[in-house]
Amino acid sequence: MTTSAQNPRGGGAAGGHKRRGIGRPRSGDTTAVGRDALITATCELLTRLPPSKVTRARVARSVNVDPSLIRYYFRDRATLLLAAFERLTQDFQRMTAEIPRAAAGESPAHQRLRARVKASLRLNFRYPYFHQLLIDEIAHMPTAAAREQVKMLTERGVGLYESIFKAGEQEGSLHATDIAFLYIAVLGMSNFFTSGKMLVQQAVGKRDYNEALFEQYADFVCDLLLHGLATRQAKA
Repeated sequence: MTTSAQNPRGGGAAGGHKRRGIGRPRSGDTTAVGRDALITATCELLTRLPPSKVTRARVARSVNVDPSLIRYYFRDRATLLLAAFERLTQDFQRMTAEIPRAAAGESPAHQRLRARVKASLRLNFRYPYFHQLLIDEIAHMPTAAAREQVKMLTERGVGLYESIFKAGEQEGSLHATDIAFLYIAVLGMSNFFTSGKMLVQQAVGKRDYNEALFEQYADFVCDLLLHGLATRQAKA
């Protein structure tokens, strides 16, 4: 009987096949759960769990794979969460690029501002723990990749508002404002609608906390930013 050690084809395994690394999917196995699917599963968990409860073991259970597969693709929990954060910010960018149905007579700058604000609101509505992930996890990671993600997210957000208001001033539809404060204010209005869900439900009374309520809130915030609360006579 020939043992694997005596196998003339070498490789240390019968038939000359190389032994897979721990958790490594089989070559050519199209049914194996890969890195992209694991990131998707992590993002899905973040729709209903705070980041502190999203572990590699929980992600593995959610897609019914051995935890060793998570360890193969992500060296630690921080690496996994950072990958999920990168995915969510990419989704945010795609949402920002989608111009919503414009109100009658809105200028191009108004349409862009409405799209940007609605994207920020929708990201938090879809992922209620996004800012908690950013503040509690990503911002405290001692890696250059995490610092770059935080910097890029902030600079891109502020820069986009600057671009919108520059165009708005040129077309005469927007006046100059403190862009940094605007960025912070929109983050706050986005975050509280989800983090303060119980108070929101108390305030809106019998209305259900659902997609329809979100759309009403998003339109209200956009109209508040674009038109304010003063009457036209008061503004004049």
